Amino acid sequence: MRAGKGLCYLVVAIFLMVACDTSKHEQVIQTTNTVNMEENAMINCILENTLNEVEYNILSFNTTTKNKQDSFPKVKVNYANSQNTNQSVIIDYGSNYQLDYLGHEKKGKINTSLNGEYNSANCNLAIHFEEFYINNLKISGYIDVETLPITENNKLSFSIIYRDIEFESESGQTYTVNGSKTKEWVEGFETDNPWDDQFFISGTIYGVNSEKREYNAEILTPLLISRACEFITQGEINFTVDNEQSIYNYGDGKCDNKGFFIKNEESTNFEFGRYDFRYSK
Repeated sequence: MRAGKGLCYLVVAIFLMVACDTSKHEQVIQTTNTVNMEENAMINCILENTLNEVEYNILSFNTTTKNKQDSFPKVKVNYANSQNTNQSVIIDYGSNYQLDYLGHEKKGKINTSLNGEYNSANCNLAIHFEEFYINNLKISGYIDVETLPITENNKLSFSIIYRDIEFESESGQTYTVNGSKTKEWVEGFETDNPWDDQFFISGTIYGVNSEKREYNAEILTPLLISRACEFITQGEINFTVDNEQSIYNYGDGKCDNKGFFIKNEESTNFEFGRYDFRYSK
């Protein structure tokens, strides 16, 4: 009888241990997925801000050769002669960190090659990074941009291809990006003021996140971006890590780093924009 009771206690103890371990495992998976959504939201913002910076510098020059050497970043634009439409734009923050207009620390170069006029149809832009860092996050890889024919409602759109983009933290964690997006210029196209420009972004990116898990991020509702705000202010993304699926949202149009995600029909708030990966390698 005692042996039977002892065996019963042992079975109960094992069951409780397994139950606790399972609960802990489920919590880790949920936390990991939340962190990965925060990181993906941050990565999207960095990519859009970088392209905005390149576009702004390209559109701000209208002479044959010009240098902005009196402030950071130093920008050098080499225009081609009248027989050729190729030109290069080098945005150079130098070898030491300098603050950009958003207050981010940057160093290194963003190199671009432009064929055609950027604010018109039939233009190609190639971007690559040279020892480029933002807030200690190194960025490498290539971005190809092609302007598309102006739509019937007089809107200019761009096709964007990400090739072998990699973000690397100080601790050696990496986050890779490939994929394609479409960028539609919905506000400010008719004005010379860059700060009223707004864009809708659609498309899909994919890669391997900082925890070596494959992800896919498909834009369900177009992302709204503005040159006047460093954050994506609205839009919805169907986000999958391995076999875990969630939907995250950038919010209601305010210029902030707050969003929320829905998983298993439950909504949870999160914040993004740390410019780092959460966990140690």
